[in-house]
Amino acid sequence: MSRTLEIKRLSTGTVFKIMLIGGFFSLIPFSVLMGILSLFGASSVTWNNQPLTGVHGLIAAPFIGAFTALLISGLFGLFIAAGLWLYSKFKPLTLHYHETGE
Repeated sequence: MSRTLEIKRLSTGTVFKIMLIGGFFSLIPFSVLMGILSLFGASSVTWNNQPLTGVHGLIAAPFIGAFTALLISGLFGLFIAAGLWLYSKFKPLTLHYHETGE
């Protein structure tokens, strides 16, 4: 069942939590895939402008993905939180959500 919720504004912590969850569950699997490709000789993982291939690329890829997710979430989360705060001064947010089966 779909429901609608009207809120005045989201807290900054909620914005960062959404950004971190989305970043980690998208960038880390992608970087692991790039690490697997580097295991087979592709220069898909790069650190300090040097390609990492083989086992070094496979090991470094998840850490590079996590670092990238943290950096992007922190930077864009800050801008998104500021934009949503500004938007909340003019109009409330309407969220559409689905209830869980609990």
